[in-house]
Amino acid sequence: MGNIYKSILFLLFLVLLSACSSKKLTVKSLHPSKIPNEKIYSLYVEDFVNDDIYQSLKIQSKLANKTIQGKKVFRVLNDYQNVDAIVQGSLNSTLNYSIYYEEEIDYRRCRYYRHEGKKRTKKCMKYYVRVIPCENREYAVQTNLKLLRRNTNEILFAKTYNKSQNIQECFRYHYYPYHTIPRDKREVNTRLAALIADEFLDDVSPHYEYWDISIIEELNENSLVFTDEQSNRFEKIVKLMEKRNLDLSLDALNKLDQEFENKSYEVIYNMALIYEVKANLFKANELYNKAKYLVKDLDHLSLINNGILRTKTNLEEKIKAKSQLP
Repeated sequence: MGNIYKSILFLLFLVLLSACSSKKLTVKSLHPSKIPNEKIYSLYVEDFVNDDIYQSLKIQSKLANKTIQGKKVFRVLNDYQNVDAIVQGSLNSTLNYSIYYEEEIDYRRCRYYRHEGKKRTKKCMKYYVRVIPCENREYAVQTNLKLLRRNTNEILFAKTYNKSQNIQECFRYHYYPYHTIPRDKREVNTRLAALIADEFLDDVSPHYEYWDISIIEELNENSLVFTDEQSNRFEKIVKLMEKRNLDLSLDALNKLDQEFENKSYEVIYNMALIYEVKANLFKANELYNKAKYLVKDLDHLSLINNGILRTKTNLEEKIKAKSQLP
């Protein structure tokens, strides 16, 4: 019975290993900001209320350095004059902590011994237990942000951002109560403020989103007749794709596609994926749709349907995003 359980566990391990090792390509796509029908270029960032962790400066820096395709998206000015919009904010930076205790056996200190044998050798029967003070610290930053139209004060965008981090630390040798050591509140919450600045930037600016998409790694003998040589070539192409040698991969796939007379969904799908990585979403969508009518494997059908939906949506988002760029 034990051997059966071991075999089952081994098989599960192999399944998980194969799932984790599936080859993928990273696809990125341009998406618009969350401010529809607006084209904002010049901005002024006010000093934020209760800003002791430089949140406004981080946002100002992120906006000023935001680039897409080598061009700056925003122009950040030092005053209100001639700007499209104003960024206002207020925040609350906190650190809450509690003390708790852990027990640990202290093998250096014995409570009592027992003498054994003729030589009366000492053997420790019970060690002392150390009580160790520990802290649970909860860092949090909440930032309320608004983007206002300069001339009318109309709110174009508003959102409350929350970031937090929990740190647990035990003090085995020296412990000083919280009130004597600030426990790096400013350092941690400043990092949280940087994360909020990143999220705000994605909300108010065109930005890239990323997906890791599976490559079809083998030809399916149930739906296609092929030689061992063709199968080996396909597997070599997959390795080239994984290394992002996309032009070589595409040329080799085109040759296979001609040999298979456009009947291999595996070849066509991988071609579509390469075009998607190259940001040719129209061509990628066309090829995914072509592959859909050749596939019989349900898992691969799901993969192809996702590709069709993703490229259609991302093409629409890309058009919107480009309309928001200066």
